[in-house]
This record gives sequence, structure tokens and C-alpha cells, in this order.
Amino acid sequence: MPLDLERIERKAISESVAEQLRTAILRGEVQVGERLPPERELAPRFGTNRNTLREAIRSLEAQGLVIARHGDGVRVADFRNTGSISLLPDLIRAASGTERKEMLDDVLQMRRRMAVELAGLAARRATDPQIEELRLLLERQRDNDGDLLLSLQTDLELYNAMVDAACSVVAKLMFMTISRLSQACLEKVPALLYVHPEYLSLMERTINAIANRDREAAEAELEQLYRKTDAVLMERLERMS
Repeated sequence: MPLDLERIERKAISESVAEQLRTAILRGEVQVGERLPPERELAPRFGTNRNTLREAIRSLEAQGLVIARHGDGVRVADFRNTGSISLLPDLIRAASGTERKEMLDDVLQMRRRMAVELAGLAARRATDPQIEELRLLLERQRDNDGDLLLSLQTDLELYNAMVDAACSVVAKLMFMTISRLSQACLEKVPALLYVHPEYLSLMERTINAIANRDREAAEAELEQLYRKTDAVLMERLERMS
């Protein structure tokens, strides 16, 4: 089985082993139903011991990537049926070209749709203190003065506050899951970490629309921000392909 593996020179870390195997599986280097090499063969190839290898296998099994059965060894599972959305960042990192672009486009569209819907809910349900919190976070964003990492962190806090203003526990859990997932996906491609130049003005208009209880305007302004941001991200990805 032609697995492209690297010997781990430092003290073996199970996640390092799991990451190499995970990438091989997600890239299709081992096929669904195929049995991984036995422990006695695989452990030396990583330069590690069997206990560490077993820990890595358990991690892959928890992600739905492999199935370990006594007497049958460890076989590759069909992660499309057994995995979860948490695999997506690693799947995007393992992908290339058109496939990566399509997956990222799907993630960004899903994030945009949920964010726009939440802005509309916030316009209907936000309290005055919640609107004030949004304004304070926007001012903090202005003070970040182009610091990308601080801006991205404040952006997450601002959206968290907007979700709170939507007053929906279900919506909050869903959006924060999608938001963290999309951020993790983008972090796999650092060139895609980005804040649009019109972010502050469009976000300010979104918050003003929420304060004015104008659902349509809130949705439209945030939709515009996301579309402009996502267009740049996809253009960058196109250049990388």
C-alpha cells in the first residue's frame, strides 16, 4: 500500500501520527474498506511504539475515519457516511485545486446565509443594552487599526453578540458551530484570513438597521459585506490553484 509517511524524529505524539494517517485517508491514498498495515509494521515506520499508534487509531476511529475490529484489524471507513462536519477543515487542507475551492465556497455560503438570517432576527428581538454592546464592539474594532488577528477575534465577538441579540439558543449553537468551522477551514489556508476594507462601514450600517428595527436593511447590509468578503477570498483561492 503506497502510503507517503514521514518518520517522527522527536518523542512520538499520537496526534502527529493521526494527522499523517488522516491526511492519507482524506486524500484517498487508502481506499474505503482497505485494511491498514498491522501495528508491528506501521509503528516502526513512524518511529513510535504500539501504544502511541493505538492512541492515534482511536482518535481516527472517533472521527469516523476507520473501523477497528478484533480479528479483522483496522479498516478505512467511508467518512462521508460515518464522519462529522468536524472533519471539514482537515478535508479542505488535504484537498487541492477545484475540489478545495468548491468546498470552501460551500462553507462560506453556509456561513453567509446563517449570519444574514441572524441579523434579521436581531433587528426584531435585540434589546437596547444588546444594541449598545454591538456598538461598543464596533468601536473596539476601529481601535484595532488594521491588526488582522485582533480584528478577526473582535469580529467573532461581534457576531457572538449579534447572535445573543437574536435571542435564539438554537440559532446561537448552530451559528457558532458554523462560524468556528469556517474559521478553522480558513486557517488551513492562511492567505484567506482577511478583513474587507468596507467592513467597518457596512457593519455600522448593519448595526444601525438593527437599532432601527429594520430587518430587511439589516439583512441586506450584512449580505453585502459577506458577498464582498467572500468574493475576495474566492479570488485569492483561484490564484492559489
